[in-house]
Amino acid sequence: MADQAQGLDFSTVIGGDVRIKGEVTVEKGLRIDGVVEGAVVTRGKILVGKSGHLKAEVKAGFLVVEGKVTGNVVVSDRVQIEPSGQVYGDLTAGKLAVAEGATIVGKLNVGANAGKAEVEEVLLECAEPGTLRMGSSTAQLGGIEKDRTLA
Repeated sequence: MADQAQGLDFSTVIGGDVRIKGEVTVEKGLRIDGVVEGAVVTRGKILVGKSGHLKAEVKAGFLVVEGKVTGNVVVSDRVQIEPSGQVYGDLTAGKLAVAEGATIVGKLNVGANAGKAEVEEVLLECAEPGTLRMGSSTAQLGGIEKDRTLA
């Protein structure tokens, strides 16, 4: 499984000595070897490297976990958890691959359409002019104010 992750394209890399608090939104791939706290949204792929720790609500197209993820995860396509990978939180994905030795603590919702609509809704809103914050928030989109809670 790790071989598939190494072939992925990551246009953004958060190094091992980096700690980010807040919201991260990227269009393409994201590799995390440091620590990210808050929220991460991408239509593309996320790789949490062995030294990486993602303490965040995650909405993505594809996720590979070699390190640690603490927070709820919604992935439209596939989640791949390697032997060193740890996920603590609810996980929703279209497909799930778990290697022997991996850790998952939380509720699982896996199936063909699981998470797809939720990830697409968030990504469409992010593409609109204005801002979007994860969690209980008010989003200003195209001049229309919307109250929205994203779990």
